[in-house]
Amino acid sequence: MNDGVTKQCALMLREAGFTYLAAELEFGSLGGLAKDEPFFVLCGRDRLAPTAIKAWIEAARISNVPDHKLERAHETIEAIEGWPGERHYPD
Repeated sequence: MNDGVTKQCALMLREAGFTYLAAELEFGSLGGLAKDEPFFVLCGRDRLAPTAIKAWIEAARISNVPDHKLERAHETIEAIEGWPGERHYPD
């Protein structure tokens, strides 16, 4: 992604209160997206998100994904499980 555009978008998101999304865009995996690359998002309100991430971790471990990526996925599960918002199954 264009570095200037990415930083501008991250700044706008941060100013609007979307701090987690801004950080993912600027420093996380979203920062490496190609302009037309599809992606999939799991939200903290999704009751299935931790289970889906755990399945990804197992597949990633078998595929020898670096440990720091696995750790980041575990941190995401912890953040989702600690989020105080209401949870529901996907619509």
